[in-house]
Amino acid sequence: MTAAVGERIRRGSAVSLLLSLPALASASPILDERESAYFEHLPVVLTASRLPQALQDAPGAMTVIDRGVIERSGYRDLARLLRLVPGMLVGQERGNASWVSYHGLGQSIPGELQVLIDGAPTYVPVSFGTSAWSGLPVFLSEIERIEVVRGASGNSYGASALQGAVNLITRPAAEDPGSHVQIAIGDPSIRDVEMGWAGGTAPLALRITAGEHTDGGFRGLHDHRRTQRVSLRGDAQINPENTFSFRLGSTHETTGRGYPDSPFGNNALRDGEDTAHLLHLRWQHVDSIDSEWSLSAYHHQLDYRDRWIGGIPSIPDVPLSRDRRDLRSSIEFQQRDRWSERVRGVWGAEATQTQTRSPFSFSSNASVRVPIYRLFSNIEWQATDATQLNLGLALERSNDDGWRFSPRLYANHRLTPADTLRIGVARAWRSTSPFERHSDTRIYHPANPALLLARPFLPNPDLRQTRADTFELGYIRQLHWARSTAEIRIFQERLRDLVIRQQVTPPPPTPLLAAQIPTTREENFGNDLYVRGVELQWEAHPWRNGDIRLAWSVLQRDAGDAQVEAGIAPYTASLMWMQRWPQRWSSMVHLNRVGPVASGDSYIAGQTYVVRAYTSLDIALSRPIRLAGQSARLTLAALNLGPRHQEVANPAQQLNSTQPVNRVSRQVYLGLDMRF
Repeated sequence: MTAAVGERIRRGSAVSLLLSLPALASASPILDERESAYFEHLPVVLTASRLPQALQDAPGAMTVIDRGVIERSGYRDLARLLRLVPGMLVGQERGNASWVSYHGLGQSIPGELQVLIDGAPTYVPVSFGTSAWSGLPVFLSEIERIEVVRGASGNSYGASALQGAVNLITRPAAEDPGSHVQIAIGDPSIRDVEMGWAGGTAPLALRITAGEHTDGGFRGLHDHRRTQRVSLRGDAQINPENTFSFRLGSTHETTGRGYPDSPFGNNALRDGEDTAHLLHLRWQHVDSIDSEWSLSAYHHQLDYRDRWIGGIPSIPDVPLSRDRRDLRSSIEFQQRDRWSERVRGVWGAEATQTQTRSPFSFSSNASVRVPIYRLFSNIEWQATDATQLNLGLALERSNDDGWRFSPRLYANHRLTPADTLRIGVARAWRSTSPFERHSDTRIYHPANPALLLARPFLPNPDLRQTRADTFELGYIRQLHWARSTAEIRIFQERLRDLVIRQQVTPPPPTPLLAAQIPTTREENFGNDLYVRGVELQWEAHPWRNGDIRLAWSVLQRDAGDAQVEAGIAPYTASLMWMQRWPQRWSSMVHLNRVGPVASGDSYIAGQTYVVRAYTSLDIALSRPIRLAGQSARLTLAALNLGPRHQEVANPAQQLNSTQPVNRVSRQVYLGLDMRF
């Protein structure tokens, strides 16, 4: 039996098992009034169109991860929760670095997802793909729910939302007044402390949280981390019509990086420091339930300090660096109105200025400045009692590419009160990042600054934006007797001008180590990439006090290039079972399966390295207790149970090894959450 055939059999077995779960779950549907009422209405979501809409009326597929799931999962990291999203590839190259990508686009710098906090954009892609997920200035304890739009969202959130958006919606400052303390201790060297307080006196409510997360990373890797974070949210009800809200956040993170035997020391062992600051201001004026406007201002600053010494025995002590500073400032106006009984809409404008300074990466002390201007709108028309149409239109200009038009048209038709059919088309663009366009990394001999050793990255000012054209057909079914909601999405995405890293001939002078450290440049892929597939999302309460969440996707890739196709995982599957037991015990079991995918990147370009398909297993057990007369919850969690496996590769480290060099390892910790 060949490896490919074996993989197809394993994949088919996993799919058959997952698809059989609805039938198994419905075997004992025990109802009570409290649980049955849960399914009378689906959640109201905000992210898809910027309008409050029932989930089945949203223009696009969505996943909602609510506070109950966040708490019962026992997870310490935000990125791991996104494994519950169909089609989402979440892998760890090391304990402190997560790669998050929709449909597993394992390119050099995944930048197709927009990340928002309360609707404010926060995402700035980092060199070599890994966004600082663990360094976002927000705590899991603050998040009320996570809304994920699966599919092109450029109409609502701009060119960083080529394939979707992740919106972290936090709790109002006045909600759950009081104090809390969270502590976690475990292996490897897990030491977490978090304290928070919420309250205030009218008209001002505040929520402040501060904490530190520390762990030793994965066994055998230099990937420890220490994350210090503080967050402040304030809400002031000026009068019945006007509200002023603000958010301040800051994170300082020290992480272990590199490998002891990296070729030419291109990724040598060292510690790096990342700092992030954000300021969000929003004034909201409400005239009625259907009419309001808001004016928002955002400012983000990210500083990355990452320096080390590379080289070889004949050329030692070569200074290398990924130091950089990113600044992003935005101002946005939004107006929401109802124009008739059946028509309402939202429109607005945003102006953004981004700056990136990285002397080593750009071979210049000057900052790369990119102004971005955007107009957006969405019109919702209730054509009949059963049919609703959403038309979204957006214009955006960034770099010197001129104006880009991003339309979106969706029709949602309720076949019955429990069945909704959705069909839609959308177009979105992805802005090129400063690193893709302007990177000009030059490495010189430490004893002879005129001697060029290597030039691993060249700039490409003519790089074009990637365009995504999406068609999807969706069906949502509420099964009241099984207390479940199922959604299936069939889609096709065509990506034109995909940005990929290519080896090129360096201009004169030829670097001394050109043969060992090839010169590369980000270029537009010459063919269209087609991604076709099916996604399934199922949330159920099939028996008393039991909750099941299933997320499954299978993809077909067609690019006419095996290397590009290898960068997309052919399938992902996630199954979470949460159960409440007698004596107030609760448990969580989460099984995650990802198909083979070529992901990860490094200074040294090499052949594509495909990470083998893997399965991960997480469990958690919790129980509420009374401690010193106060309410508390005790949670024991264990992650990455089962055999060690690799999730994201560093291709340079795999040049001389066929075995994974950065396998994940088990993490076990005990957490205590006190409320008073």
